[in-house]
Amino acid sequence: MTSTLLSLLIDCSKQNILVPFYHAVSNTVPSFIGNLYSPRNIDDFEKDLDTLLSFYEPVSLTELISIVNSNKKNTPKCFHLTFDDGLANFYEVVAPILIKRKIPATVFLNTNFVDNKELFFRYKASLLLNNYNKSSESVKEKYHKFIANNNSNSSSVSDFLLAITFQNKDILDNLALNLNFSFNDFLNTEKPYLTTNQIRELIKQGFTFGAHSENHPLYAQLSLNEQINETTNSLNWIKKEYNINYNAFSFPFTDLGVSTSFYETIKNESIVDISFGTSGIKRDLVENNLQRIPFEEAGKSAKFFLLKEYMRYFLKIPMGKSIMKRS
Repeated sequence: MTSTLLSLLIDCSKQNILVPFYHAVSNTVPSFIGNLYSPRNIDDFEKDLDTLLSFYEPVSLTELISIVNSNKKNTPKCFHLTFDDGLANFYEVVAPILIKRKIPATVFLNTNFVDNKELFFRYKASLLLNNYNKSSESVKEKYHKFIANNNSNSSSVSDFLLAITFQNKDILDNLALNLNFSFNDFLNTEKPYLTTNQIRELIKQGFTFGAHSENHPLYAQLSLNEQINETTNSLNWIKKEYNINYNAFSFPFTDLGVSTSFYETIKNESIVDISFGTSGIKRDLVENNLQRIPFEEAGKSAKFFLLKEYMRYFLKIPMGKSIMKRS
């Protein structure tokens, strides 16, 4: 019954292109993401793939670009897997599963983080929160004094750390210095990000790579020039470093609040072949900007999750919320 209804909804919606996105697939929760989101466990990820293959055909990134650019009304029912943040987990866990199943995927890299050169500010916040939770009372007191000195109204250390944004991310480095906590030691020991050698090996295996900005800001909080620079610099670096002849970009966090001026600029300057947001099943007025579905939120049944997503799409239509609007 569920399969029949889902198939009917897909047909009626005419939203035939599905782009799931993940960050990591793991049976354990890494310390640097544990306070932010839960990775998909391996068994559930395998079941996700079974569900996707039941309703859609897997396509490569280049095939997806061709489909989007064809402007055909009757697009095939297809899906393309994507993974954000360029984590080493893709090389260690995900790629072997996808190779065995012959399913293509694209990994989006924050270019400043490749080879574990730097660490995403949200991952820093998660690490510091873990450190707080397992620390002695004397160390915890250092956190509280630091927060008080920063004139914060946060009710807890968790609220303070997780409220830090890209604009004031230096607070995390200052706090770590105050605690003698080394992010560089973490990067050198744990190596959470893909290395250049791993990326080159994955490219040889057929996987594709795109940009996820240089250092993962929220685009709505940047000026137009900053948005263009983050996008152009990261794409150019990847093309030069890995000899890639396509331009794929996924927005860090979300593309909500990104203006038409941004899309007009990247179109006029041929900066991006295809781009991706994170707003679920929606039509986008920017034809080569596709909205993706966060499959880490799929629960135990990807089929039921998709059913709810398509039903939510239909419920949004009368309210005019089924289309991504730009200002």
